[in-house]
Amino acid sequence: MSLFYALSAAGQSLNTNKRAIDITNKNMSNVYTEGYTRKNSVIQDLPLAGIDIATVERAFDKSLFNRYINLNQELSGEKRFQHNLDQIESIFNDVQGSGFSTALNDFFNSFNDIAVNPDDLAARYSAITSANELVGRIRNSAENITDIRTNTVMDIKDNVTKLNQLTSQLAEVNKGLKIYSADETRVNEYLDKRDNLIRDISKLIDVKIKINSDNTVNLNTAKGFNLVLNDKSTNLEFAQINGEYQLRWEGVNISNDIKNGEIGGNLKTLRFLEETEKKLDDFVSVLALTFNKQHQQGYDLYGNAGENFFGIDPSSSDTQIKASNIYVNISDPKKIAAASDPSYTNSDNTNIKALINLKEDINGVLTSSEESALFSATGLTFGGITYSLNSSENYSTIKSKSFGEGYNSLLVAPIGFESEKNKKSIESNSFLFEAVDSKMKEISSVNLDEELINLTKLQRAYQASAKIINVTDELLQTVMNLVR
Repeated sequence: MSLFYALSAAGQSLNTNKRAIDITNKNMSNVYTEGYTRKNSVIQDLPLAGIDIATVERAFDKSLFNRYINLNQELSGEKRFQHNLDQIESIFNDVQGSGFSTALNDFFNSFNDIAVNPDDLAARYSAITSANELVGRIRNSAENITDIRTNTVMDIKDNVTKLNQLTSQLAEVNKGLKIYSADETRVNEYLDKRDNLIRDISKLIDVKIKINSDNTVNLNTAKGFNLVLNDKSTNLEFAQINGEYQLRWEGVNISNDIKNGEIGGNLKTLRFLEETEKKLDDFVSVLALTFNKQHQQGYDLYGNAGENFFGIDPSSSDTQIKASNIYVNISDPKKIAAASDPSYTNSDNTNIKALINLKEDINGVLTSSEESALFSATGLTFGGITYSLNSSENYSTIKSKSFGEGYNSLLVAPIGFESEKNKKSIESNSFLFEAVDSKMKEISSVNLDEELINLTKLQRAYQASAKIINVTDELLQTVMNLVR
């Protein structure tokens, strides 16, 4: 081996170790940088020419990353749904005083004093006050549902805007990976950005990823709608179409296909709110209809047949009674129809007892034809008010139970059950997510102790190369002097 060859090999080794030291220093300087992936220098021997860096590898496990993304989108969706569920649950939380179970009981119980003394105006005033309290609680529940829906819709719109920005950035990353494919340093920077963007996207929506051989990524929704394909991204839009909120991909409604991510959790919330609102409206419709019909069968203190006890708020344009517009139609206490006999309105309490009994049993109040009309397209019009139910099951639940039990079965229990089920899923997925996240960090995060050891080794190698150069230079000087 010639001295000039030794000098060349030592110089190559010196440069290689210098590059490796720079990579190690970069790892150490990014030890606290979120989303940074450790880079490893793979050094190879060059026959008769020293050493060189064959490649700079990212500490990345593709299978773990895919598992992380799947868990991230599931957990994000469940947490968002739980956040909303907690708010929905608080609407009907009688323990905290926000439900209307107590107001419902107080409403029916307030008629007991009228049954004892039908012409007691104080008792009648008290009954109207209890009725207004119940109606206020019901309408407040409906308003709270509307508020949660409004906030959820705004959150979806914000997240869709954010998602479109992220997919656009990912498409640009794909473009950069192709353009700078020969620049290893820049490629690794793009790959870190790519993975961080995918993490952020998976937090918003459930996606499927395909990492191509050139390190670019194709991103689709769970049902295969392209969000990112090569260097092109497709924006989603969220809009209200014919009264229905829809997440749309190039005009196609994909709302029901999105199950996970914060957007999926919010879409699930909208569906749950719609179902809860329907149950609440059905409960209110049955309460108002049965009470009104029984009330009209009695006579008030003026000797007149009873009128609708509940009605539609005059300020509402709706023609059907529901939770958001129910209204106490009677303000004059003498108009409460307590008697069944118009000749004894001051003493007869037969009808008021029938009204009290509705609390426990509404069977027989409606005829079979009236019950059928409730589920028809036009609904049942009674006393100038239209009643229409969303589900025969809701009616059957109320009919087979007391109003108090029906309230719990239709509204309180389903919300509590859904909340508990979701919490268990969150607990399970959180455990898995933390395990996968910990393993990924173990592989890809920078460990200062390891980097310091590696840095020491590279510095010693660098010093050894420098020493060879110095010795070779001295030998060359000696040889040159001998020639002279």
